[in-house]
Amino acid sequence: MHYLHAALSETLRLYPAVPLDAKHCMSDDTLPDGFEVKKGDLVSYQPFAMGRMKFLWGEDAEEFRPERWLNEGGNFEPVSPFKFTASRQMKIIAAMLLYFFKFESSAHGSVNYRSMLTLQIDGGLCIRAMHR
Repeated sequence: MHYLHAALSETLRLYPAVPLDAKHCMSDDTLPDGFEVKKGDLVSYQPFAMGRMKFLWGEDAEEFRPERWLNEGGNFEPVSPFKFTASRQMKIIAAMLLYFFKFESSAHGSVNYRSMLTLQIDGGLCIRAMHR
């Protein structure tokens, strides 16, 4: 399950469900980089862009590489237990789908995304599921 957790984390790093987000500051605070925010300030951030920043993830930031989440022993290295709160449910569903079905993409060429409130595949993605 460690590799599955790493693969799901890597997927969410590159393709977050919500590509743009904003939060209202409930009290004065200081961010980890020292930037001060005041009560009532709106702080916006872009998880889609943050997941591709080379200074955070390395030169291979745009590559899908689940191993970046595993330690030398092959165990999952969590960054924050609050980052992906539904990971247990995602792992159960993904494991069951992969156990019972084989998937093939019928997409030819590149897949394009459009950013709305959530990240969507433009025109959808046709996938063929075959029972194992």
